[in-house]
Amino acid sequence: RSAGVGDGYFPEPDEQKLANGIFVPDDLLARTERGFKIVGRISDVINIAGKKVNPGEVEAHIIGFPGIKQAVVFGRPAAAGALRNEEVAACVVADADLRENNLLELCRKTLSPWQVPKRIFIVDAIPTNERGKISRRDLARQFSANQTSSSLPTLGA
Repeated sequence: RSAGVGDGYFPEPDEQKLANGIFVPDDLLARTERGFKIVGRISDVINIAGKKVNPGEVEAHIIGFPGIKQAVVFGRPAAAGALRNEEVAACVVADADLRENNLLELCRKTLSPWQVPKRIFIVDAIPTNERGKISRRDLARQFSANQTSSSLPTLGA
């Protein structure tokens, strides 16, 4: 608490970020040899049956696959009747010859089972919000597991 500490993030200070008058950032940190490094946002962490998935780690893996130009990983509500509340999903911009099943197989070989996306949506461009930013929350709504395939956004390859 001090005059030099902001109330929240500009341009929309969020009252939820204040805890007893103290600004609490949403940053997720990792300890390094030299101190700490920001590796994501706490609100983006996906809870899979008690195991925490940092979407940034899964994205880094997927972006390393041949033919992947861009990837965004997000948690989305699981299908109605599923035992879990959330599941891992991804949107990728990829070469035309890549298919979801090939990407999922690569993920199964290189990621822990709880980190593997249930779906990978191949799109022409990653959708952005009105500010031009990628919103994992918006992607979760847009690519909801409860939508029928005919109501999903138009996908690329």
